[in-house]
Order: sequence, then structure tokens, then C-alpha cells
Amino acid sequence: MLVKRLYQRFRDWQRNPRQYSELGSETHCCNNCGQEYAGSFCPRCGQKARAGRITWATVRSGLMDLFGLGGRSLPYSMWQLLWRPGYFISDYISGKWQVSFPPVKMLVLVALILYFVGKTIFPEYWSLMIEEDSTPITSTGWQYYWDYFNLWIGNHIEWMLLFVFSLLILPTWLVFRHSPRNARHTVPQGFFIQVFMTTEYIMWLFIISTCVKLSGANFGYNTGSSGFENLMMVSSLALIPLIVLINYNQIFGYSWWGTVWRWLVMLMIILAGFYAFCLSYISTISHVDNNKMSMIITLCILFFVICLSTLLLMIHVINRRLWREMGWYRAWLMPVLLVLISIGIYIWVENLEPDYMLRVFTVFFL
Repeated sequence: MLVKRLYQRFRDWQRNPRQYSELGSETHCCNNCGQEYAGSFCPRCGQKARAGRITWATVRSGLMDLFGLGGRSLPYSMWQLLWRPGYFISDYISGKWQVSFPPVKMLVLVALILYFVGKTIFPEYWSLMIEEDSTPITSTGWQYYWDYFNLWIGNHIEWMLLFVFSLLILPTWLVFRHSPRNARHTVPQGFFIQVFMTTEYIMWLFIISTCVKLSGANFGYNTGSSGFENLMMVSSLALIPLIVLINYNQIFGYSWWGTVWRWLVMLMIILAGFYAFCLSYISTISHVDNNKMSMIITLCILFFVICLSTLLLMIHVINRRLWREMGWYRAWLMPVLLVLISIGIYIWVENLEPDYMLRVFTVFFL
């Protein structure tokens, strides 16, 4: 029972962590503009009612402002992002900006702070973990730009993570825009959601990697390798889906099952987009000129469009509960027809060129 009560208190705190006191009737005279008012801030110039004599708190606030940490507290926002991430993000995108440190600035500062803290505590370990790759680029044409992008992303971990999470912006808008909570979800809101989740991931990655070092676990460190690739692989396979599911469950208000299957649909949309990108890349570098290959690429593009349309239509039917007003047959007739058409196109492509779709999808992994 004690554990249940403590958990319930924690859940109540997650949903509503701030308790604002009632405004008193005491009047103040603003030291800045002379306005008389009741409350904590001057309605004319915005200065605090407590502003007056210089104290040690004023000195601390000035030093915090020097590093851009004044006003909305960075440590407070980091704490909220660790223990009530989805509710904290939901507060921000719903208009409660005053409770949060600016998200993009927080991402940059958290990445820098944790990097330098890590180098101070374990200098040799973190020097190996965040190690610049200076491999020269010898490719030409489009491959040069692709290799340069890979090299830059590999040397800037925080922007690489933001790029990975940014792939979720459009699928999130497509899948969760009719959610019970934050129903009018927009793409700009999705950008800030992913910035917050990137910051959260960096913090948990720092905590996990530091605990790994303190525990003495060997990820290759003793043999001269940081083991950062192994740690990133393990954490990405487990930590990123976990962060996304917890955040989306708290942000959009679906049940755990509703959040999980919508997350899987998002993954399929991302894979479909990646497939289309690979197909475009192959058609660019292969200089297609024969009729058979042109037909295969056209069919593959059509297959991608139909699959994506099917996913979005299924999500629309489920989110809006269209079978209640249209009936099961009419609501699901179009998605089923699109599935049958996509199967027919897939079989057609396989007859023309066996395993072509699989080779296209794995082009960047070979």
C-alpha cells in the first residue's frame, strides 16, 4: 500500500507539479517606473515586486544571466524533462512557456555541459567517446556530399541525434494529429517535441555511460577503444523507442497499446520514406535508359505511394472512428483495396526483376 500511495503521489506530481499561490492584496510601488499595483510584477514595465536592495541572490542571478541560465531555470527544466518528460513537453507546446528553459538553447547547453563535465570526471574515457574523425573524403559527385554529411554528423553527436529525432516530425503529425490530448497538433510543435526528446536522450545517455564507467563494465575501454559505438547501438535499440513511447503516451493521451501501435505505424512511414529516397538515389546514379528498368522504377514509386496512402488512410479511419458513421464495410473498403493493389504491384515487380525492392532498400547498408 505504501508503494502504491507513493506511486500515486508521483503520478499526481507528474500531471500537476506546480501549485501557484493566490495573489495578495498588498500594494507595491515599482522602483523602476513608480507604478502602484498589487501582485508580484509591475504591469507597466514588468519588474519584480521584490526588486530593490542588492543581495547575494541578486549576485547569483547576475552570474546565472551571464551564462544564459537566468529566469527560467535550466536545472529545473532538465529535472522535469527526466521525470515527467511528456507532461513537461505538453505544457510547453500548449503555451506554458514560462515554466521551461528555451528548448533549442537547452539542447546546445546540455550537450556542451555534459561533454565538459564528462571530460572533467573521466577525461580519458570521454576523450575516446567523443572522438573526431578526420578521415579525408576522396569521393566525387553526389557521393562526395553524402560522405561529407556522414562525416559531419559523426563528429557532432548532438546534431546527429536531432537529425534522427527530426525524422519523426512529419510522421508524428500524420499519426497523432487527432489525439485526445493536444488534438490540434502541428508540425512546428513537432519540431520542439523532437528538440526536447533529443535533449532528454543526451541526458540519459550521459547517465548510462557514466554508470557504465563507474561500474567497471568493459565496453572496449581497456583495450584502447571507447566502445561508444556498442553503447550507442544498445542504447538506440532500447532507449530511443522507450523515450518516444513514454513521451508520446504522456503528450497525446492515448493508452499504452494505442501509443505502441501508432509508433509502429510511424516506423513504417519512415521506412517507406527511406525506401523512396533510396529509389531516387539509385535512379539518379544508374542513368536509367531502358524501358524495362524505367517501368520497374515507376512501379516501385507507385508501390511506395500506395503503401503510404494505405497507412495514412488506416490511421484516419481508426483515429476518427469512421465505422461508427459509415459502417465497417464502407470505412475499410478503400484501405483493403489499396492493400490488394500494392500486393499486385509487388508481385509484378518481382516477376520483372527478382529481389529488386530488397536491393533498393539495402543500398546504403552494403
